[in-house]
Amino acid sequence: MIEPARINIRNLSIKCGHCGSYQTLCSFARRDDWNVYTYECENDICDPAVTRTLVEVPAELDEFAHRDPGWRGGGRHGQTGGGAEAG
Repeated sequence: MIEPARINIRNLSIKCGHCGSYQTLCSFARRDDWNVYTYECENDICDPAVTRTLVEVPAELDEFAHRDPGWRGGGRHGQTGGGAEAG
């Protein structure tokens, strides 16, 4: 059986449409069957409430949440995390 392609948000660059700077990953949340990553500019030009970017990834395709045990919500040993702080 062929495995579906995975998405790893670490392989993405998110650029602000307002200032042109690359945004930084600043939070993670779960919404139903989706993992939601929030990116913001780290400068004094942009208002995060206006330029914040949300990237929604289907949980079953989200390689980052499955493999990174240090990320809040990431699972250890291929398991899906529960969204709590790792520790």
